[in-house]
Amino acid sequence: MVDKVSIKRIGVWAAASLVVSNMVGAGIFTTSGFLAENLGSPVLLLAVWALGGLLALAGASSYGELGASLPRVGGDYIYLRRAYGPLWAFLSGWMSFFAGFSAPIALTALGFVEHITPFAPSLATQGHVPLFNLWGLSPTISPGRLAAIAAIWLLTSLHYLGIRVSGRFQLTLTVVNISLILSFLFVAFSSGAGDWKHFDIPAGGIFQAVSGKLAEIAVSLIMVHYAYTGFNAAAFIAGEMENPGRNLPRALIAGAGLVTALYLALNLVYVYALPLERMAGKIDVAKLAATALTGEKSGGFFSLVIAVCVLACSSAMVCIGSRIYYAMAQDGLFFSFAGRTSPRFGTPGQALLLQAVWASALVVLGTFRQLLTYCGFMLSFFTALAVGGVFVLRRREPRLARPYRVWGYPFTPAVYLGVAILVMGYVIAKDPGESLVGIGLVSLGIPVYYLWKRKEVKASGGGNKNYM
Repeated sequence: MVDKVSIKRIGVWAAASLVVSNMVGAGIFTTSGFLAENLGSPVLLLAVWALGGLLALAGASSYGELGASLPRVGGDYIYLRRAYGPLWAFLSGWMSFFAGFSAPIALTALGFVEHITPFAPSLATQGHVPLFNLWGLSPTISPGRLAAIAAIWLLTSLHYLGIRVSGRFQLTLTVVNISLILSFLFVAFSSGAGDWKHFDIPAGGIFQAVSGKLAEIAVSLIMVHYAYTGFNAAAFIAGEMENPGRNLPRALIAGAGLVTALYLALNLVYVYALPLERMAGKIDVAKLAATALTGEKSGGFFSLVIAVCVLACSSAMVCIGSRIYYAMAQDGLFFSFAGRTSPRFGTPGQALLLQAVWASALVVLGTFRQLLTYCGFMLSFFTALAVGGVFVLRRREPRLARPYRVWGYPFTPAVYLGVAILVMGYVIAKDPGESLVGIGLVSLGIPVYYLWKRKEVKASGGGNKNYM
């Protein structure tokens, strides 16, 4: 398939900004408190975040090979179709539309509004009475939810205006985002209000601490794994990049590497500011650290930092999610209008608009948290399946052009897959019902696939479409 989206292209830094924005959400500002409680050691805390970063880099390098070999828009959909066939690709796209991207877009839009409520209290999204409750749906209308919908449509409009406009906007948001975080890091370390003794290694040494905490390290790594998701963001727009064979792997690895450095620096601040017992179990660990180092007035600033982070994350997902539905429609496996591009801007405009409609509906219906809970397992599954595609395509298509090859093959993708299997196994063991519901929701796409496939075959006069 030859991509028909915008002939204009974006460079490596705009693509890397998608990776950074898609990765840096609220997780880094909340997760470390629970890790401190699990691990009981600041050194182990930093080590787990570093290990999570290395795994993200392994995944990014694997996607770099896939995207450099198949430089088209659509990301996972393209790779799964090539490696496993159109059914698996369709199920990935089906899940992405109904939960994988639309639900996080709704959640981050509401998160953005919630974090600007210190400056606009009337926009609080909590505490409003639903219009009614029926079959688990609780539609709610409030100023905050309307503001979240407005944010979704504003972002959609900006990404409609062409990949260059989209890329510049995303890069600007990311620069603001990183600048705010770096400002916080500078103020925190220069305040002198922390204590480096918080990093003291406990009696018995680090090796004894590790040997007694293997189970806790595994659970903590699972939590960190979720905070690093999004490392594959640039792969979804590979067909709109300048020289993707070279620039896509650079964007993926640079983005994941920068986020790893930021995450480690933020955790250094947390430990510098607070003894471990004050961090343990706290969901607002970042705010506690900021208050300890710079005083109570830092609360508003930190709300602004998180608001910009989640807005940038929402913007990245608006951009990349639409490319999946566009690629599906090009294959006759989604609404045909989603495969149309804007004649003026060259973007997948109809897919963008459809995504905005569904994400806005989820904001009102309030069902996105359930969707994310049920489909979290499948999100990890399809990402792991895409990484596994590196092995499949190396064996099946050894002559496929590979401008970039994953470093450390086969160890690098194998390690990522091993941890992904650990994560999925833990999720099934902890919440088997929710995992089975997620599998069931994705499985509902199987009859839909065959209906769309049958319709596409009829439209083509009975000929077989070449999915390769």
